[in-house]
Amino acid sequence: MDVLSDVLAAARLGSVVVGQNEYLIPWGVEIDIPSAAIVHVVQRGSCWMRLRGDRTSALLADGDIVLLPAGSAHSLGDAPKHRAKPFLKVNEEMKRRLAKLPAGSRHTTAVFCAKYRFEHVGPHPLLAILPKLIHVRAREAEKHPQLQLLQQLLRLEARHGGNGQELVLPRLVDSLLVYIVRAWLDEQPLRNGGWFGALRDPRVAKALSLMHERPADDWTVASLARAAAQSRAGFAKRFVEYVGETPLAYLTRWRMFIAVKMLRDRQRPLVDIAAAVGYQSSAAFAKAFQKQYGSPPGRFRAASGE
Repeated sequence: MDVLSDVLAAARLGSVVVGQNEYLIPWGVEIDIPSAAIVHVVQRGSCWMRLRGDRTSALLADGDIVLLPAGSAHSLGDAPKHRAKPFLKVNEEMKRRLAKLPAGSRHTTAVFCAKYRFEHVGPHPLLAILPKLIHVRAREAEKHPQLQLLQQLLRLEARHGGNGQELVLPRLVDSLLVYIVRAWLDEQPLRNGGWFGALRDPRVAKALSLMHERPADDWTVASLARAAAQSRAGFAKRFVEYVGETPLAYLTRWRMFIAVKMLRDRQRPLVDIAAAVGYQSSAAFAKAFQKQYGSPPGRFRAASGE
């Protein structure tokens, strides 16, 4: 079981918006899109980026890629202390400014942007453990030819996409997220990647794979340790070091995440969902679900309006 693919597939992207923008000096855009992950790729020139509430700015050079998994409010501009304005307002102003200049005579910064939302409720098991900002520098991105090719394809699709674009773009952005995370993880020391570092540790990765492949099984710390060819104590300690929570806490969180997806099928009985995520009774499932999400599954389903 490819755990990263499984997490992404379970969450599947919802709405996706991509665009390519050109900016003339002076410029500064403010971006604040709650509950959305955002990617910026500097295609030409350079710019400065600052997270809201952070006094320091990061220089983004030609070819750099940044991912903000939780869509943290931020700004981009031509100078470290740029005066930023709302994104849409600046883009409209920029179109008018660019239209006044002869083609080929303008020196601009070009930025490709993608904004997307995950279809999930509550903390996402992937996004919750990523840092607020992932910065993949051009020299690091160049080590990953798949990432380079995908960037080109996204740019072409955003500019010239035809029939089927609504189907193509979400899948391309799915892949973009994976490639960015791969490039970032390759630069991290083994134990600094958190949950992602765990995927590079054969023993912990084996346990994660089993929990994702067979979430309904009656897993215990002991049975997971045996599957990972470790002692119970050694496995439990190693798992917490890498993943940041106990094996059974992770298993419960993953089961509840799957349950939320299943609850969208309003015709599926709760007893079936309970069994599918490892609970022998609806009551035991309801208790675990309420602890995770603050309401029993039936009320949660009704409130979702789906």
